[in-house]
Amino acid sequence: MADAAEDIASIAGNDATLIELGSGASRKVRLLLEAMRPSSYLGIDISRDFLLESTRRLAADYPWLEVHAACADFSCNLDLPEGLYCERPVGFFPGSSIGNFDPESAEDFLRGLHSLLPVGSGLLIGVDLIKDKTTLEAAYNDAAGVTAAFNLNLLDRLRGELNTEIDPGHFAHRAFYNEAQSRIEMHLVSRLPQVVAIEGERFRFQEGETIHTENSYKYTVEGFQALTERAGFKARACWTDDEDLFSVHYLERC
Repeated sequence: MADAAEDIASIAGNDATLIELGSGASRKVRLLLEAMRPSSYLGIDISRDFLLESTRRLAADYPWLEVHAACADFSCNLDLPEGLYCERPVGFFPGSSIGNFDPESAEDFLRGLHSLLPVGSGLLIGVDLIKDKTTLEAAYNDAAGVTAAFNLNLLDRLRGELNTEIDPGHFAHRAFYNEAQSRIEMHLVSRLPQVVAIEGERFRFQEGETIHTENSYKYTVEGFQALTERAGFKARACWTDDEDLFSVHYLERC
């Protein structure tokens, strides 16, 4: 993103409205704001308080920028707020979250963005690339245990939000690359035979039985561009890092 920011700004043009889908802490978008100098920014996120905090911070740091916030689930069909319309807005979907959709759902999601954006609009999207199995599995089984903690946190959420006594200590994190499906699979593995009651319903686990929690699909550049073309977008540009591990695509809505 840092290396490509000026190229992205050149393609996007001046005075665009930049729409960030899943804005989170809005760190990556700052590279674009400084390069593109858009006329306005719209951050969309499902977490209202976090969204307001991050957009207020952006407004304070970029006093020349018109900043808006919309609390919404960007995976559902959206309409642009009235009064926030320019001829060629640019959608921004950072990170590699598109990989958490299966390919059919990813195409449906892109079709939804196609309906949201007017003809000629841009869509900037990050995509994790297919790479060797050892590298992928090392990333999702990191030595610091960050991904494992993220995965096991699902059980803490169950304990906190539902009527259950599920013990996260009775499960272990497992992630592996499914080459046939081009995806990382994340599972929680039962360490022992156990029965878990959730909201009055009982679930029996054998030792080694798993809860399949998440997928992260990987693409080739050509494969992802073929998917976006089916959803109504045209590939304008693509940038990768020096090792071809990750890609950023600029698409144009046809």
